[in-house]
Amino acid sequence: MFKPILITRGIVIFPSISDKLDVGRTKSLASIKVANNSEDKRIVLVSQKDPALDDPQFEDLYQVGTLCEITKVIQAEDGSLKVNLKSLKRIKLLDIDEKDGALYANFEPLKDTNANSTEISEKIRNLFNAISSDTSDMSAEDSKKLKAIFNGTKAYSNSKIVDNVASYLPISINKKQQILEEVDLSKRLDIVLSCCINSDQMLKVDREINKRINDTLSKQQKEFYLREKMRVVKEELGEISSKENDVNNLKKRVLNNPYPQHIKDRVISELNRIEAGNNPQESAINRSYVEWLLDLPWWQLSIDNSDLKAVEKTLNESHYGLEKVKERIIEYLAVKTRSPNSKAPIICLVGPPGVGKSTLAYSIAKALNKKFVKMSLGGVRDEAEIRGHRKTYIGSMPGRVIKAMKQAGVVNPLFLLDELDKMTSDMRGDPASALLEVLDIEQNSKFSDNYIEEDYDLSKVMFVATANYPDQIPTPLYDRLEIIELTSYTEREKLEIAKQYLIPKILKDSCIDTKELKFTDEGILHMIRHYTREAGVRELERLIRKIARKYVVKQQHKNIKTELVDKAVVLEDLKKEIFEYNTKDEKPLPGVVNGMAYTSAGGDLLPIEATFFPGKGNIVITGNLKETMKESASVALGYVKANAKKFGITNIDFSKIDIHIHVPSGGIPKDGPSAGVTLTTAIISALSKRIVPNTIAMTGEITLRGKVLIIGGVKEKVISAFRGGVNEIFIPKNDERYLEDVPTEVRNKIKFHLIEHYEEIYKAIFTK
Repeated sequence: MFKPILITRGIVIFPSISDKLDVGRTKSLASIKVANNSEDKRIVLVSQKDPALDDPQFEDLYQVGTLCEITKVIQAEDGSLKVNLKSLKRIKLLDIDEKDGALYANFEPLKDTNANSTEISEKIRNLFNAISSDTSDMSAEDSKKLKAIFNGTKAYSNSKIVDNVASYLPISINKKQQILEEVDLSKRLDIVLSCCINSDQMLKVDREINKRINDTLSKQQKEFYLREKMRVVKEELGEISSKENDVNNLKKRVLNNPYPQHIKDRVISELNRIEAGNNPQESAINRSYVEWLLDLPWWQLSIDNSDLKAVEKTLNESHYGLEKVKERIIEYLAVKTRSPNSKAPIICLVGPPGVGKSTLAYSIAKALNKKFVKMSLGGVRDEAEIRGHRKTYIGSMPGRVIKAMKQAGVVNPLFLLDELDKMTSDMRGDPASALLEVLDIEQNSKFSDNYIEEDYDLSKVMFVATANYPDQIPTPLYDRLEIIELTSYTEREKLEIAKQYLIPKILKDSCIDTKELKFTDEGILHMIRHYTREAGVRELERLIRKIARKYVVKQQHKNIKTELVDKAVVLEDLKKEIFEYNTKDEKPLPGVVNGMAYTSAGGDLLPIEATFFPGKGNIVITGNLKETMKESASVALGYVKANAKKFGITNIDFSKIDIHIHVPSGGIPKDGPSAGVTLTTAIISALSKRIVPNTIAMTGEITLRGKVLIIGGVKEKVISAFRGGVNEIFIPKNDERYLEDVPTEVRNKIKFHLIEHYEEIYKAIFTK
């Protein structure tokens, strides 16, 4: 039989008893919700053996509990629930399972044995006499209820009488659990009778203790009354309190270590409350809080690696290229070496998926000899995830920032905030706003967590954030970040990454010797060009793993010893090609000009076609173009019309023709202003029937006055044009600064024209 389960800390409810509980743990809240929404509103109640455990497993629970019915649920302001329960019968717990965040119990009901006999009746009378002899420790209401039970005011069975008496006795939780687990009613009665007798004796001892304490107390000692009483109790019973030992150990720990003074004061205050308190739930909350305070790093520092050459070597071994990023890390370390107390910067690595942002952050931590902790922010929408929960109920906990610092164990780790652009917000708050205090170097020296309630210094932490799209980072956060862009990898970079990192790693994982399976540059480039279209190298890694698996199979079936992976082997193992990249046309034609596109997977050659035919002066634009590119076509045509005579277009009446502009690959959306000069050249070529050499490509935004404006993605565009067979490129003059990013082997084989006005392109192409 399966029902939702509620696990309690030190609470036992006997059958036929109604009680109220406060519920705060996440799984417990989920179980209450499931049970309350069910038809019979029933839930299993079981107590855990150790109240200090926050996430008990099956073996941490008592095996006997009760099946209860939920009669009322009240939502508290802090998110906890107040639940009224009516206990129905004993059950034996067989197993527990978790589903959709809620816990479910597999159980079987327990039946009383030896329930009706003359012996039972005699013991019931003895129980009545024991209870009637002294009810001074009970409230008037409890005393009235017990008398009603024995006087027959209500129809109670023998079992219910025993359980009701047990529920009112001032006995320990362990003793209550023992009574609950006993199904033999005669034995259960014996236990309850012994408890009644012991309770009476304890009351007499308590009176004697009170007399002794009152004789020795002075005015100055009254504030220590409870603690003195507990000490005398332990003297009388000859018992040693494990709780007191724990408290003493924690006091020694805080006094013998260099914790900040305000933390020492707070911990001592909380430990005194634990000593004086008798509420197990409150003690568990306070104990957990103290342990969090003591486990956090307050003074522990890791020694950063200050050898610049060693750091640079480590970064070069772990990542190919990324020179600007590595340069920035070296700069950070150089400044930190000179000024150890300087505040750590907030670096944000921005780039498309798969380019190695997270692994680069880990490599930085390794190079600097820092502890590495990570907080994934994708999908986080609750402010409490960052700032923690108020310390008002069992199950409350700190936020993920404090948890990560505890995991790091030092005050100066490298803290990765992953997927910063993928946070959301809802009615539970705005986590991006909560992160402001973390990322603002002027404020994070006094970070406030709702659970810790004490300022925590994050100023020594080196924060590194990652994001795919900078425009999706909340503006207040963006203002506090130092953005470092990681662009998509070029073919050459992917080739080197595959040779230096991916292939050795994959062969090692597959237990293949490097002499058995070798990859040629031709084979790797064919995979890159025809089987992947990505900014990073994730898909390339999957393809190499696939070829490695197929090689292992070939060894088994064909008994081969070695294999050289060239283009033929790639085609054999990976089957049909998936992608094609654009190349220059074999034969140049009027109205066809090579543009250059920047895509999320790098770049590509973008041929643009233009033609005209009799019409009414309309312009037709096709090829899945977005608004910005359509506007560029209109600007280009307007510029050509205004300067038709200058461009040698004298025999065309624009009011009697329609111009059609088309960009091939109509299934791919295209946008951006950088095709302006290409569109202009294509229109001039078509109208004047003059050919533009197919080895030329161009890019740049054009204005109605013919000015050529700066564009982006120069590196990717130039590499894609070179790959497509182009050897001469026109780019805006203001983009000259980006040519240094183009690989030297590509830059040396291309003739660049730096253009400020379109007339320079016209003279270079059409006046020859």
